[in-house]
Amino acid sequence: MADIGAELLEKIRTEFRKSCKADKYIQSVLKKIEGGTAKMEEVALLSKRLGLRASQAIGAYVNASALPDGKMYYNIADTILTGVLKDNYDVINSAAAECQKALDSQVGINITPQQAEFPTERVQAVVNAASVPDIAEDKIIRRMTAPAQNITESFYNDYVQKNVKFRSDAGLDCYIIRNDHGGCCKWCSKLAGKYHYPEDVPKDVYRRHDNCGCTVTYLNGRKAQNVWSKTKWNVSDDELERMKKAGAREPVRIVDKSGKSDIIEAKKPNYARATYEIQHECEVNKVAYNKVEKLSEQLSNSEIINRLAGGDMTKGSCASLGFAYIGNKNGLDVLDFRGGNSQDIFSRTSTIKKVLELPNVKGAVVKVKKEAAETAALLKKLEHNKEYFVAAGKHAAIVRNTENGLEYLELQSRMQNGWTSFNKYGSTVATLQERFKCRKTVDRSFGMVWEKSVIIIDTDSFADSDDFQHILGYINTAVDKQEKGLSGNVK
Repeated sequence: MADIGAELLEKIRTEFRKSCKADKYIQSVLKKIEGGTAKMEEVALLSKRLGLRASQAIGAYVNASALPDGKMYYNIADTILTGVLKDNYDVINSAAAECQKALDSQVGINITPQQAEFPTERVQAVVNAASVPDIAEDKIIRRMTAPAQNITESFYNDYVQKNVKFRSDAGLDCYIIRNDHGGCCKWCSKLAGKYHYPEDVPKDVYRRHDNCGCTVTYLNGRKAQNVWSKTKWNVSDDELERMKKAGAREPVRIVDKSGKSDIIEAKKPNYARATYEIQHECEVNKVAYNKVEKLSEQLSNSEIINRLAGGDMTKGSCASLGFAYIGNKNGLDVLDFRGGNSQDIFSRTSTIKKVLELPNVKGAVVKVKKEAAETAALLKKLEHNKEYFVAAGKHAAIVRNTENGLEYLELQSRMQNGWTSFNKYGSTVATLQERFKCRKTVDRSFGMVWEKSVIIIDTDSFADSDDFQHILGYINTAVDKQEKGLSGNVK
C-alpha cells in the first residue's frame, strides 16, 4: 500500500506541475517574485490558485479504481496529502518571504521573514477523515480535494499572522488589511478594512467561508510605537537598529507630554544583531532560556557523543544536536533533545543562516541545482582533518573528510551512533539521498528551476564565541527533560 501511495503522489505531482506551468497567472506572479516586483496581495492570490491546482490534480488520480479494493487507507492518504501540501507550503512561504524582502529593501528594513509552522495536526485530521472505512468514493474524493485547497490557501494566512506579530513585537507599526475585492458577501464586506495591529484587529479577520474571494495582507512601516503610551514617532536608521537589537516589547524611547524624548541604552551584553534576532524569535515562541556554563574539564570526542546521542523522540533535532556538539567541543556544558519550539526554530534554514552571521563564524551558503551530486562534490573538497556543520536536503550533521573518506556524525539513532561512512548506502551521493534526503534531480516545479541551499560552517570558528554560547541557552536541556530513548530513531 505504501507503494501505491508513492505512485499516486508522483502522478499527482506531475499533473500539478503541468497545470501550474500552463497557468498564466501562476507563471506571471512567479516571474514578478523573481524580479522583485510582486505585491503581497498577489502572493495571497497565488496561494488560492495553487490550492485549486492541487485539488484538481488530486481529483484526477484519486478514485476507487486506483485504490486497493477501492478503499482509501491511512498510509496512502497520508503519503498523498502530506506530500502535496508540504510542496505547496514550501513554495508559498518561499514566495511570501522573497516578496517581503523586496518590499522591505525599498524602505530600508532588514528583518528576516519568519516561516509559520506546518499544520501537521490539521493535515492528520484530514487524513483520518479521508481514510474512514467503507465510505463512498465521492466522499473520499471530496475529503481529499477540498481540504487540500483550503489548507494550501491557509499557508499564506499563517505566514501573515506569524510575520505581523513578529514585526510588531520588534517595534514596527503594523496593519492588517482584508480586501473583499468588491464582490463578496455582506459578512465579508463588514470585515473588509485596514486595522491597526494588534488592538484593532477583529477576531474573525482571517476567517473564510467556502468559495470566499477575500485576501488578507499586512503592512508595516518605519514607525514605532510605545506599547504603553501608544505614542508614535518616526524612527531614524540608528534607532531602528537599536530596536531590532533590543528584541523586546518594552519602550525603546520614552516620550513625555511635550514631545521630547530620551533614548534608553539597553542594559544587555553587546551581542551581534544576528544573536538578538535568534533570541527574539525564541522569546516570542516562549522557548525557555537555560544558561550554558563551561565544562569542568574538556571531554573526549567519544565522551561528547555518548552524552549527546540517543534515539530521537522529537520531530527531528539534527541541527540543534549539531550545534550542541560544537558547544561541547568548545568546552561548553550543553545538552539537547528539547523538542518543541526550540527544535523547530533551530531546524529552520533561516536560523542556521543567522548562526552563520555570528561574529567570526566562517562558512558559506552554496546554491546547487542537482542537490545530491553537487553537494557530494562540495563535501569532497572539504579540508582534511577538520569538522564542519553541514545542512543539506532535509538533514544537518557534523561532517569530516578523512584519509579513509567522508564521514558524518550520527547522533539520533537508538542503536548505533558515532562517525559513519558516507558509503553507508553505497556512495556519497546515495547517502545524501537516503540520510540527508537530498534530491537526485533538478527541482523544476511550476516550470522554473529552483536552486537549493547547502550550508557549510567551520566548527572551529565557534571557539570562544560569547554569542554562540548565549544562543545555545535556547537549546540546552536538563538531563531529565531530554526527549530521547529506545522509542525514538533517526529523522
